[in-house]
Amino acid sequence: MQHITSAATSLNQVNPAIKNVLPHLSGLTVLDIGGGKYDTNKIYATGLGVKLYIYDKFNRPEAENTQALACNPDIIVCNNVLNVIDDGQAMRNVIALCASYQVPCYFTVHEGNKSGIGGISKKECWQRNWKTADYVPILQKYFYSVVCKGKLIICR
Repeated sequence: MQHITSAATSLNQVNPAIKNVLPHLSGLTVLDIGGGKYDTNKIYATGLGVKLYIYDKFNRPEAENTQALACNPDIIVCNNVLNVIDDGQAMRNVIALCASYQVPCYFTVHEGNKSGIGGISKKECWQRNWKTADYVPILQKYFYSVVCKGKLIICR
């Protein structure tokens, strides 16, 4: 069970990974897993001709989350989510949710201090502190292809 909600980690800015992925997806439907409480990414996506649905267990109303999960996405983005979940099983549940759609998934993680030792990073926030490559073996259990392109992890 996730002990710290990660709600306080939500930032009101376009996620850098969103900026890298979405410009190439005009006309597609994208599901943003753990997309936070702000609509900044959705507004940015709309300007690119991308229909972005945001699911966030801790920051979005149940009706919006239900609609997002039912959106039939062409791809999924999951940005800076896995690194703020303090429970390993809860993290694997997020990965399994992403994989269940059987569409390409783009993950990014904040590496924190890169120590590999998780802990409180600021008030009501937790950070896993893993390097990007540390997530690959776990993702490989859910996807047949896992490729790192810099800080972006592309799974199929």
